[in-house]
Amino acid sequence: MEERILDKDEGRGIRLKRTAEGETDAVEDAGGASEEEVTLTLPDEEYDEDLVGLTPSQLQEELEKRERARQEAIKECKRLTEEGNASLAAGDFAAAENSFGQAVVYDGEDPDAALGYFAAVTQNFTAAEPLYTEEHAQELARLTVAHAPLLERMGDVLRAERDAYRQEAEELRPVVEEKQSVRRAAFAANRNHYTIFTCVFLFLTAIFAVVTAISIDNILRTLSNLPLILSIVFGVLTFLSLTVTAVFGAKLFGAVRLCAKNEKENATSGGKRLLFLKERLETLAILFPEDEE
Repeated sequence: MEERILDKDEGRGIRLKRTAEGETDAVEDAGGASEEEVTLTLPDEEYDEDLVGLTPSQLQEELEKRERARQEAIKECKRLTEEGNASLAAGDFAAAENSFGQAVVYDGEDPDAALGYFAAVTQNFTAAEPLYTEEHAQELARLTVAHAPLLERMGDVLRAERDAYRQEAEELRPVVEEKQSVRRAAFAANRNHYTIFTCVFLFLTAIFAVVTAISIDNILRTLSNLPLILSIVFGVLTFLSLTVTAVFGAKLFGAVRLCAKNEKENATSGGKRLLFLKERLETLAILFPEDEE
């Protein structure tokens, strides 16, 4: 909590004055006033620049408006929570999740709504698998008020799963990295092979094309048939060399793609499993932040 005086001008401020009739009003403070003052205290996270520049009456009206909205949100959260509890008691987990999901939108700090949401998700704390979906993992990160009570009910199961995932990941990681290293060397050799052939035939294509152009240029400058013959021969060689260059270029492109793909974690079945374990452990880290420090 932080106490603030909202300045209107230099040396002036806004304060609340209690009158003789017991009413409270917001007035401007020009300094040196002797009336009884009540300090307006706002939480740090609620500081809003939109309040700066408002007149005392406008400020009071805006704060009252926000308080009414907050109270209405809390009331709606309670109503939806009761609705969710009824669905939960009837065993309708889908309806309960929907009601609790709306409730936490109104008030994410309400422990009953937050815990009710995860009760519906996990079917009364009997199924941990739904917690690992992206949607529910995001809610786990947001609804921190539900972490402790959730662990009271499912902590043993979740810790056992976390330990099993960690052990499997530790055993699988060196195997995946070794296979990836072997594949990396083979793919690199394949890429280098096609790079050399592509460059060689590209160079030959350029030479043949130049000779063809020179021969064509000399056809009309001499009575000999040699320029014509050379034009035809080197023209054919240029076409063949260009075709071979295109073939090796396509193979080179495929080899480069394989090298890039091999660098990804999910390049192999083992890599996909390792990535799956990593995502599971990241979700569990939200519930056990103290173990990740």
